[in-house]
Amino acid sequence: MSQGWSARSDAWRLGAIATAMLAAVLLAWALSVNYPKASYGFFSDASTYYGLGHSLADDGDFEFRREDLVRVWREFPSGPEGIFLKRGSDPDLRIDGAAPFVHVDVRPDADPSRLYFAKSFIYPLFAAPFIRLFGTNGFLVLHVLVLLTTFVCAYAFLVARSHPAAALVFALAFVFVSVAPVYLVWLTPDLFNLGLVTLGYFFWLYKEVAAPVTPGGTPRSAWVVGPRSDLVAAVWLGLATFSKPTHVLLMFPVLGLFALRRHWRRGFVCGLVFSAVVLGFFGANVAITGEYNYQGGDRKTFYSGGDSKGFPFQTDDRTFDTTGIGKATNGVLTDVLFNRDAVVNVFRHNLLYFFVGRHTGFAIYLLPGMAALVLFLLLRGQQTAWGWLTVAGGVGSAIVLMLYMPFTYSGGGGPVGNRYFLGVYPVFLFLMPAFARPWNAIAIAAASAAFVMPVLTNPFYSSFNPGEHTKTGLFRALPLELSLVNDLPVNVSPSRSRQPLGGVPPLSGYFMDDNAYNREGDAFWVRGESRADIMLRAPAPMTTTPDGDRAAALRVPQMEITLETGPKPNRVTVRTAAVVQVVDVPAHDRRTIVVPMGEGLPYKPYPENPTNYVYALSIDSATGFIPLFEGGGRDNRFLGIFVRLTPRYE
Repeated sequence: MSQGWSARSDAWRLGAIATAMLAAVLLAWALSVNYPKASYGFFSDASTYYGLGHSLADDGDFEFRREDLVRVWREFPSGPEGIFLKRGSDPDLRIDGAAPFVHVDVRPDADPSRLYFAKSFIYPLFAAPFIRLFGTNGFLVLHVLVLLTTFVCAYAFLVARSHPAAALVFALAFVFVSVAPVYLVWLTPDLFNLGLVTLGYFFWLYKEVAAPVTPGGTPRSAWVVGPRSDLVAAVWLGLATFSKPTHVLLMFPVLGLFALRRHWRRGFVCGLVFSAVVLGFFGANVAITGEYNYQGGDRKTFYSGGDSKGFPFQTDDRTFDTTGIGKATNGVLTDVLFNRDAVVNVFRHNLLYFFVGRHTGFAIYLLPGMAALVLFLLLRGQQTAWGWLTVAGGVGSAIVLMLYMPFTYSGGGGPVGNRYFLGVYPVFLFLMPAFARPWNAIAIAAASAAFVMPVLTNPFYSSFNPGEHTKTGLFRALPLELSLVNDLPVNVSPSRSRQPLGGVPPLSGYFMDDNAYNREGDAFWVRGESRADIMLRAPAPMTTTPDGDRAAALRVPQMEITLETGPKPNRVTVRTAAVVQVVDVPAHDRRTIVVPMGEGLPYKPYPENPTNYVYALSIDSATGFIPLFEGGGRDNRFLGIFVRLTPRYE
């Protein structure tokens, strides 16, 4: 056997050993963890996928019935908080001479009590066999298999043109030293989508770097390195698109390469396969629920309390009509997306937030992908046409996501990192240039670990407390995402979000860390020797005009800040978008300053909502005292400066 084949065999053995070790550890974890107890409840949309996965595995159907509701309480005493349900419809297909010739009329379901889970069914469908075998832990088994598959694809692609040790280190870093493993414990399709896209791009691009098959060598199947691999890639990307329709953008680089090489027939067939998969699954959704849009129609979300008033089938008087909050997504919010504020002002800010934001930054939570992109752009000698198309697919997806979802591009429910972009993350793997030594990969892993290790050490805790890691360390130097004010993790803590402060009408305050104590009236204490970061949302009160009542969006060009000390003098630093001001305040004294706040960011996530302007403010206290040791009493807080904010509205 030649030396080349011997080295190649050693490389594959190294990958096989690493994969076997990872599989042994991760599958043991997936099968042994007590998920209902460890998870504290459901994260984000997990209750819907949990319900649909168990319905498919245990009942063999897509419907939501009373037994599905009862099943949740057997494992989760909190119930299916946030579950999305919808009524079905009866579609009527007509073909006539009027354009567009094929018409679909939708009538209400003949059985108005029949309900369906209002999310894509592809992820629960893949999970159902594992749920059947292992119960709820079957979701975790599927997630482990997704990560293992992603690692195998990463290593196989990298080792085809890099030293095995370097390929192994970067593959491990890309998959396991990023925010991705946190989503092992989320019963949502985010990690599943990552796996689908990984397989799609691997089958598309592996043949571009794989060594040609030589006589006498170990043959590789044609479906991996031959033309048929493009069809396999189209299937995986079609599944990813049905799971999350914005992933359709990732198919354009595949078709673009066919166009550049003038392989028109292959491109047509590949596009046909992709379209057949996407349309086939949306057609299946029509057959199941009566509508192609699994998030449209008569759709609601349900909670145990509040305005929702419980769940359908919980009691005889609780039905779809008497419970729930309307949450249909029937179209694009054009009046929100296509206006100057969203396209110019918000998008400009989102470019910064998307890549280096404190809670969502791509270069923070998915740093190996950002490193691969930067290295590709720097090493011009290794740039290829398919590489540039991959850049277009990845970066283009980011831009479209920011434009399409300017106020929720990271996913609702207070995610860790950007869960909506997790499915796009694997495309950046295929930009990693060839390298002969592992030191670059080790440096990338170390840099990424500095950010993600706090959330990886306990993914259950991090998922239930998604903003905790941002309160210390390197995260404190990163910008706050003003455009995501209602979707940031702080919103899972009612005592820290939407707090009424000064002003008539009052400002809403969001305390982004533990360095500001809970408000006392309309004021609050900043912790001693600490910096408190606060987001402020200006109100939009209703005013009466000749044309009727309308909301008046108030701005805060200036803020009046009253600072009051205790028994120790203090030096206070106030930072806004427009100014940094230092104020010395003697003991038992107060000072009032007026600072400019900057232009503020316009926030309008829904057409029916008024525009609010959002601002960032930080207050740094140089000294502090503990009342317990100063004047007795029982107050053991470490107090710095007492702050009262009074906006000067415009």
